[in-house]
Amino acid sequence: MERLTEKSIGCFQYDLKNYKHKTHEFNDYHAFYAYSMAVKRLGELEGALVPRPLDEWDEDMGDCLWWTFPIEEPPYCGSPLDCDFPDHVTHFTRLLLPLEVED
Repeated sequence: MERLTEKSIGCFQYDLKNYKHKTHEFNDYHAFYAYSMAVKRLGELEGALVPRPLDEWDEDMGDCLWWTFPIEEPPYCGSPLDCDFPDHVTHFTRLLLPLEVED
């Protein structure tokens, strides 16, 4: 799947990929803020789906999903500090925790 966002050097941390902004598009602060927060969160979520090599993992990241490519089996969930950590995994993705459910 292709990313919908790209890193930006402008006023947004991320922006929609290949989107051409129009003059006066954000006539009020609320529209600007809503757009920037939504696109920022989408960019962060897309970034979390990009597999990273094992040597980039750090203890502060905690448990992650560990993959071997090509993907032929479910990922291992845990950390390299686990006593049963598999030696065949090469990449990881961060765990995305669900939002809290409101009662």
